[in-house]
Amino acid sequence: MHVKRYITAAAVCVALAPAFAKGKSAPKAVTDAQERSWYHYIRDEMPKPKIPQVKQFRLSNGIPVYYLNAEQVPLVHMQIFVEGGSFEVPDEKLGLHGLWGETLVFSGSEKLDRDKLSQYLENRASTFSFAGGAERSAFNLNSMSHYFARDVREMFAVLSAPRLASDDFELLRKRVLQEFERRDENPGKWAALGMTKLFWGDTLRGRYATARTVKNVGRDDLAAWQKKIWRGERLSLAVTGAIAEQNLKSLLEETFGKMAYDQGARPNLDVMHVTPTAKANTLSLLPKDIPQTTVVYKAPGMKHTHADYYALRVFDFLLGGDSFNSYLTQKIRTEKGWAYSAYSTFDTDDFTGTVMLFTQTANMNLPDVIAAIDDILAKPEAFVNSGKIEQAKLSLKNKFVFLFENPVQYMKLFLQLKWDGLSESYLPDYVQHLSKVSEADVLRVAKTYYRPENFTLLLCGPGDIYKKKSALRPDKASVLQLEK
Repeated sequence: MHVKRYITAAAVCVALAPAFAKGKSAPKAVTDAQERSWYHYIRDEMPKPKIPQVKQFRLSNGIPVYYLNAEQVPLVHMQIFVEGGSFEVPDEKLGLHGLWGETLVFSGSEKLDRDKLSQYLENRASTFSFAGGAERSAFNLNSMSHYFARDVREMFAVLSAPRLASDDFELLRKRVLQEFERRDENPGKWAALGMTKLFWGDTLRGRYATARTVKNVGRDDLAAWQKKIWRGERLSLAVTGAIAEQNLKSLLEETFGKMAYDQGARPNLDVMHVTPTAKANTLSLLPKDIPQTTVVYKAPGMKHTHADYYALRVFDFLLGGDSFNSYLTQKIRTEKGWAYSAYSTFDTDDFTGTVMLFTQTANMNLPDVIAAIDDILAKPEAFVNSGKIEQAKLSLKNKFVFLFENPVQYMKLFLQLKWDGLSESYLPDYVQHLSKVSEADVLRVAKTYYRPENFTLLLCGPGDIYKKKSALRPDKASVLQLEK
């Protein structure tokens, strides 16, 4: 709003200038204004951000290292990525990989047992944690820069020879089982898990740990898993913060550089390249006696390197990715009052992708909500036009600079883009490619990926909640049962 006002005022001044100059040429001040450093804001242009440069090198044994110097504060963040994990666990022991990682950082080593490790980290305000994943997991170490070298040595010792004490493991397993008992208390999370199972079926992407599989895991399984997983060829290291490159190289060589490394023994991550098993235009119900039904739409999307990725970003922004300003929210929440939250999102990776819509509504509104969403998806021309697209592109361009605000978050982004198969020119060229997106591009994406009949639907609500109103949907809902 303010930008428009300034543009109008500037236009008036330029228009009046000849009258005051009595026929003389416009004063040079106009040209000077255009050369001012702030003038790009009037033209709705964003100056190119200075993209941080991540350095890459390998240790003598072959482990890759990604390094980003950031001296703003005396902190260092290190991520130790472990390739493989959950997808390699047998069906009957799902949950093993997560229990291994959590027990490792909780139980410590013989030198630093649970209590000593906790005290060591607390005294230095350092943190050491684990985040599990299907294809890749990470141990995270945060340290003040003057403690970092010792922290790395101590945590490397824990990682290399973990205690994995039986009593610590049993305590953590008990917590996991208690969480599983409460799993369906959050309908949104329960529905998300249900959609994962419905969409991916019995493929590696559709598996999940249950109380039964976790009970099958024993302490001996953790010890065997440690020997399988903790190998140099599975690791990659990312370090961000206030540490000199040469000091970092020396520190990593004396620790991780001593690990065994066999390039031929790396896990095959391509086994995760699976396609959805769900049939399009099916509707399933996850029974739960609650007053509000969760609605999840999901359909196949595209991989990150697809040429239409930028148009996908724009369409998702207009449909439901822009929160309260998006068309989905305006229609479902603001105009009808059927839901507090209604949004869209998408995922992309190096092989495939998905598009998704989510909302929660009072049970009595469910038929109207499904019919309204189907109508929105069927008529993208109602909210896709050149003006809306330009607004979306401007907002996305303005948000782009915030990717570089936090060096640690940027490192995570850099690696994710690398793993998704993007070239290093992706970020420098992002705004340029986004600018080229046309109305035809956005409508093509909408009509290719977001056709209502492309979607698999899951409802989490009472068993008798589904009443057909949308002509596109089946007469009855099939029932989905999930194991806790």
